[in-house]
Amino acid sequence: MVQSPSSLQFPQNVAVVIRISTGSFAEGFTLSLQILEDGRTIQEYNDLPPIPAAPEMLQLYEEWQEISLKHSRALQAVSGQETNVSYADWRQRTTDLRDRCRTWFRHTAFSSLRDRIRANARVRKDQSVPIIIRCSTAFDTENDILRRLPWHLWDLFSHSQLPNAEFALFTNYNRPIAILKAPIRILAIFGSSDGGLQLDKDEAALQILEQRGAEITRISEPSPEILSRLLFDRNWDILFFAGHSSSQGNSGTIQISQGNSLQLDALRQSLTTAVRNGLKLAIFNSCDGLGIADFLTELNVPVVIVMREPVPDRIACEFLLYLLKEFSQGTPLCLAVRKARDRLEDIELKDFPAASWLPVICVSPNQPELVWPTPTPLLRLLLLLRRLLSNLRRFITRFLVSPAQLLLSRLRSYFRRDYLIVLFFATLILVLVFAVGRPIVCQVFPSTCIENFISYGEKQIANSRVKLSPKYFKQKQEGIEQFQKGQYEQAVKTFDKLHPRPKENNEDAPRLSFLDTEEKNALQDPEILIYRNNAFVRNRQKNNPNLPIYTIAVAAPLNIDASIFLGVAQAQDVAVNKKGIDLQVVIANDNNDPAQARQIAEKLYQDKKILAVVGHYTSENTCAALKVYSQQPNPLVVISPTSSVVNLPSKRDIASRWDCGGDPHRVFFRTVSSTRVEAESLVKYFIQGRDQSKRKVVVFRNSKELFSEDLFEQFRSVLEGEMYKGLVIAKFDISDAKFDPSKLPQEIINTADALAVFPDGQTNNDTAFKKAIDIINWNNGKKPILGANTLYVQEILNQPKKTTVDALYLAVDWHPKQCGAQDFADQIRQYWGGDLNRRTALAYEAVQAVLQTIEPNSSVIRTKDIQNKLSQAGIGDKVAASSDAIKGLLISFINEYHDRRQITTRAIVTVSEKKNFILKQDVPCSNVQNVPYLN
Repeated sequence: MVQSPSSLQFPQNVAVVIRISTGSFAEGFTLSLQILEDGRTIQEYNDLPPIPAAPEMLQLYEEWQEISLKHSRALQAVSGQETNVSYADWRQRTTDLRDRCRTWFRHTAFSSLRDRIRANARVRKDQSVPIIIRCSTAFDTENDILRRLPWHLWDLFSHSQLPNAEFALFTNYNRPIAILKAPIRILAIFGSSDGGLQLDKDEAALQILEQRGAEITRISEPSPEILSRLLFDRNWDILFFAGHSSSQGNSGTIQISQGNSLQLDALRQSLTTAVRNGLKLAIFNSCDGLGIADFLTELNVPVVIVMREPVPDRIACEFLLYLLKEFSQGTPLCLAVRKARDRLEDIELKDFPAASWLPVICVSPNQPELVWPTPTPLLRLLLLLRRLLSNLRRFITRFLVSPAQLLLSRLRSYFRRDYLIVLFFATLILVLVFAVGRPIVCQVFPSTCIENFISYGEKQIANSRVKLSPKYFKQKQEGIEQFQKGQYEQAVKTFDKLHPRPKENNEDAPRLSFLDTEEKNALQDPEILIYRNNAFVRNRQKNNPNLPIYTIAVAAPLNIDASIFLGVAQAQDVAVNKKGIDLQVVIANDNNDPAQARQIAEKLYQDKKILAVVGHYTSENTCAALKVYSQQPNPLVVISPTSSVVNLPSKRDIASRWDCGGDPHRVFFRTVSSTRVEAESLVKYFIQGRDQSKRKVVVFRNSKELFSEDLFEQFRSVLEGEMYKGLVIAKFDISDAKFDPSKLPQEIINTADALAVFPDGQTNNDTAFKKAIDIINWNNGKKPILGANTLYVQEILNQPKKTTVDALYLAVDWHPKQCGAQDFADQIRQYWGGDLNRRTALAYEAVQAVLQTIEPNSSVIRTKDIQNKLSQAGIGDKVAASSDAIKGLLISFINEYHDRRQITTRAIVTVSEKKNFILKQDVPCSNVQNVPYLN
């Protein structure tokens, strides 16, 4: 579905409804999909492949449920109840059920469903997405088990798919209710604490909401009459219950005092009135709540949070604490539930293997997401006064007036006696603050300190796009802590668990194809493999101090893409473990920001161990950093795998927006071909078979960014030159956030034979890149689009329908199906479990070029030596490295700007039916040779 121009902005609320309407676990289920934006259905699918049978699921769940109930009682330690349960059996039953669910979710039917959802759910990175399961088969047992399954194990909910999605249960299509407004009114009911329930912890957790301005009415062990009167007579936003409860069919019972239980049906009229008066959310932090949820949703309570099974007190308390912390800080409620549920992993490791399976939120698909309101200025003032009065009371209680007077008198005497002593100590304190305070500031505010974006392995890189599940994150942190302590051998073993050593002859291929999303994320984290090999070479030197370690750095935007880092990591691993070269790599995240790229360059330049830098990503970032790398007395070689602007080192415009400072010491090299080669490849492909009357192009570019503007100039020069005699009939700037392709002059668009879309590499912001996607969607495959290589990213493949990216053609230096690239493509799959892009291959080649300049076992390597040998590689092939990425290709450089000598034309790729970038036009093998540079 192509969005209309009015719908290009992200909706405020998105909900996904998966309806399982017919079938059984024995035969499989049919389902339909509905996607809503702001309460309106924008997409509906009734042609989805059925999800497969899983006949053993019922028995597996019932066996787990039975043993889980016993263990819950054991943890609760309620006297008189059965507590004889084998912990090992219980954990095994949990593992069996979890593994069967994961296998089920890996079926192609679920993959197809996941892809439909991802392609059509337009959400911001900070937006919550409820994935609502609606179970309406003809069998009550099937419906019940479906609602209890751990749906969060489906890779749709992983960090690489929809990281802000949360599994929810369907209620009804209710009339949307008003959003929460301050002050929030909460009725908190505390039932019987029989059996050792620590309800004081639930009460303490509610204080978080009180500190955020909520008005809480607490009532303990109320009579039914008092409870009914409170619900009738006053207006509530949130109803909270803590204590014992159980479900019976589509209703339930709560234990309001010791020995006294209350059927919820007895409160039907009072609860109906509470809903009519504005009740928006019910939280039952108690056992076995699905029947309670059914009863409350029947009364049209908009949102309900319950526990699906009996729950030990500790799990209920911790979940509530995490939930209220997140929710009260402005996190949308569904996302707050997810984050709180994720935090239960520690309990899963120690006491309760399936703790995170228990909480569930039940929502109406057309209900706007509940968000804790920002307090009004008056309310903020009242809260501040309340805190000040509270602190003042505590202060007066602890400290009397006389100690304060004594302190003041002593200070006065010090000043009278010798003010120089006071001045000395004040100066000393200031020095200590600056010396010790900076690391503390860096720890509290990581994004303010450039040190947090650079690491040998002693810390994680700040603002990385790579997100691991809590299990793998904890393992990675363990390896980092071992590295930091100098325990290199242990660190190697820890990192090897996260990224096992690739086997020869592609033996890993079958295993890699069955990795779930969380495992694949860990496998594709370049930090893990780089830190592992850094630890390995340090440990080797520890055992043999005479062995030299050679250090290089890789600087690129890890916040946007990990491809460059993956190429460097792979090249390092081959060097260390297959060639015996002790290569150490420093990782630096430049955040794709020129100012930070320069700061990174300054830090790397100061590190005298570093012999060369692989980076940066965009030409603008490389331009900013080049001024630093080319400094005397020891200029530092930088090899870029992606910065392709023609004559980059000397680039300077009239307004001095792009001043690379020149390159007097010739330290800049690149393994990528230039924008001139990219432009020639695109134009040649477009012109083939066209007569001169059909060579008119409309160009979209970012005039404020170096690469985009340079590619446009090269493209226009080639297209309108004597050879092709085409014409750019119009150009539009997509750096403006208000740019709308639907408002373009239609007569110009109709005249064009093709569109050229040249966004930048998301330098500083992604405005132009998003506008490029808008243009591609708006075009809807009507005209061929010649795109910049910056569009060779997953976001393009994720567009709703194939037609939106149909007829999109990109020119790239490397593709896995390209002539001579097959062996390296296989090696990539062994390392990372899937295909990667040109940036990985070109970064790998950059490391190869550096290693070619290092003599084995040489203890003294100077940056000048590396620079000289790289320069000589453009003169004689004997000193040039042989590329592993493209068989038969050398890595050498030509002209004063050290452009790539061998790559004189690029391969053309497009998007396939299966949403992959496929080779449209291969580069002939005859062109992969030493031929003059196209200028």
